[in-house]
Amino acid sequence: MSSSASTSASADEERAAAFLQESLQFSSHSHRPNPARPHVTLTFAQSQDGKIAGAGKAQLALSGSESMLMTHTLRTLHDGIMVGIGTVLNDNPQLNARLLCSPPAVSQLPRPVVLDSLLRMPLDAKLMANYAAGVGRKPLIIVSSQADPDKRSHLESSGAEVMQVQGSAASMGQLDWTETLAAIRKAGITRLMVEGGAAVIDSLLQQPQLIDTLLVTIAPITVGPNGFGPTAKLPGDSDASWPAPSRAQFGKDEVVVWHRH
Repeated sequence: MSSSASTSASADEERAAAFLQESLQFSSHSHRPNPARPHVTLTFAQSQDGKIAGAGKAQLALSGSESMLMTHTLRTLHDGIMVGIGTVLNDNPQLNARLLCSPPAVSQLPRPVVLDSLLRMPLDAKLMANYAAGVGRKPLIIVSSQADPDKRSHLESSGAEVMQVQGSAASMGQLDWTETLAAIRKAGITRLMVEGGAAVIDSLLQQPQLIDTLLVTIAPITVGPNGFGPTAKLPGDSDASWPAPSRAQFGKDEVVVWHRH
């Protein structure tokens, strides 16, 4: 990276950090840890016509480089970061802050949390490999009672922590959000960033009482009727349960933050 590009990236990081600190106000006394569940920040990107995925919930590349840098900055303000098993299987993410000019030490990275009711987590996933190599935090995998005990033993031997929670629909292996968040808090996580994928976002949006901060990146892209949009809508101007949002432009994308004080 050239010195001019490095300077520009550093300035973008500083702007993102300032916007997030002002919007989230994590340093205020009102953000003392909740003993029952972590502070939940739900974040995702959507098109201007409200789609978060393509047909069949296929992943869409919506965020520009500036808003992606903002997302990596946001990760550093949390001690846990959640995705569903579909995201792990499709994208094999690292869930770190590698895009930052000076990424934090491993101990300061958010801990990966994977919703995996039927325990399909691959032993060779990057989240597992990074932990084994000392460049990532220990993955926490949330499972239902239907998880294979042999697979659980293999994952635990490879370094993961596996926690079982109650399911809201046992026949489908779906996890109950209240039980899941309580288990995550019990694991020591006080600020949880929920990143995806589409099914996780859609499910959590239907329980807005469990969301403390909602951060949405809106890309100037139209996906069309075949794309997947969440069942629940974003807060409107008349929604008394949310204060007025903060807004900022990051490159081509608009970032909107609703935050309960």
